Amino acid sequence: MRRRSGQVALYLVMTLLAVTFLVLMNVGAYLAVTAKNRAMNAGDAAALAVARHQGELINRIGALNVEHLKAALDDDERRCGEIAADQMRICLLEPLDGIGIGNELALRNGAKADEGMTELLKQHVIDIRSQYQNNPEMYPEAWEGAWEEYAGRLELSVGAGVIAGPDNIDFVDAATGHLLLNKLFYHAVGGRNWCWFHFNAPGLLDSYSGFRDWAPLPAASDEVRRRRCVNSEVYSLNLDRRVGSARDLLGDELIMKLTGASLSDIENSYMITNRTQAWFFYDSARWRRWWEMDPDGVWNFPAVGKVKDEYDVRGCAAVCRVVRSAADLLGGGEYSAQWTAAAKPFGTVTDGNGELSPVTSLKNFVIPAFTDVRLVPIDSVGGRDVSTADYGWMTHLREHLPRYLDSGPSALGSCYYCGQLRAWESESLRSEARRWLKLNSGSCVRPGPGSGQGGTPHGH
Repeated sequence: MRRRSGQVALYLVMTLLAVTFLVLMNVGAYLAVTAKNRAMNAGDAAALAVARHQGELINRIGALNVEHLKAALDDDERRCGEIAADQMRICLLEPLDGIGIGNELALRNGAKADEGMTELLKQHVIDIRSQYQNNPEMYPEAWEGAWEEYAGRLELSVGAGVIAGPDNIDFVDAATGHLLLNKLFYHAVGGRNWCWFHFNAPGLLDSYSGFRDWAPLPAASDEVRRRRCVNSEVYSLNLDRRVGSARDLLGDELIMKLTGASLSDIENSYMITNRTQAWFFYDSARWRRWWEMDPDGVWNFPAVGKVKDEYDVRGCAAVCRVVRSAADLLGGGEYSAQWTAAAKPFGTVTDGNGELSPVTSLKNFVIPAFTDVRLVPIDSVGGRDVSTADYGWMTHLREHLPRYLDSGPSALGSCYYCGQLRAWESESLRSEARRWLKLNSGSCVRPGPGSGQGGTPHGH
């Protein structure tokens, strides 16, 4: 009898353990899904709020552009100078307030501070003071003392930590157009995705012999750097400050449309016709049609259907990455859910024919036009490739990659991306890739827009 009762007790204990395990597993799954959903809510809310802030800033700069025209018509030199100074401060300094705006929305949804992003931006404050301030020819100041004000405002914005990490920071010295600056190259090596090389780097597997084969990392041109020095690097408005007379830059018809002035008013205004002044325009390299960004590519714009003509312009956007944690009941510690979302301001203007047109239709001249914000595919605004909120990626680009190109694999660090470069340097791995493609390249299929694999950490 005692033996049988002992067996029953053992059975009950095992049943209790199994039930406890199932309960913990289900609760853990619930917490993980909840964390992912809240991370999505936090990222989406932060991106929308920051994009709204961007639209409001551009509207203010546009309103000042129109006021500037009217002041110039009145030959009010003092007011023209005040307006130009106000516009420069808005464009360079006020987008930084987007960090706090994104933080507030992400915090409401339970996201936590991103220590890596916080450290990255704190280090950048030091770089601004040591590099930008001390090299005025390379990094021209928008006004005297601008870099110190910019560094101080950024320092204040990140002082309490960054919760919604800006994932599309446009660093003044940022460069593009090199394979080693493309995250997908590293993921292709790590995942042994040889089809990626077949489509994106044909011939590289055959021609590559060592790290000396890589071209030097490109540097931003002087003109690109000048335009970037006008804009905040964080949540940039991507505007261009052009200098010239309003009549030369805009023409009589547009000036009359925006101010209600007559042709004789323009001809009689010395400041409109002859005085060189600063005006704000959309940067034509960034405010282009969606379809023009990659006219020969397969991806083009990752959406089904055609974008309406009046909204067919890329411009500026807010890309925010957030992390939400949940307890890992089975393994101990925490489970982290990451989500990246993108949003941009939208608006239209009325062209000379009275039809709705993209905001750039008035010779790229900025006027108040933005009335709405929308979430957009992150791939459409470049956030996936920039990934500036990824501390490991940015450390690799800024520290590990230059050492590798200078001294080879022995100088690499210990990050994931360095590991893929070490693997890439192996001739046996490249031989394996060549053999595989020789037999299977015909079966490679380039994924199309919207064909995500599921479980992505960002919104399409």
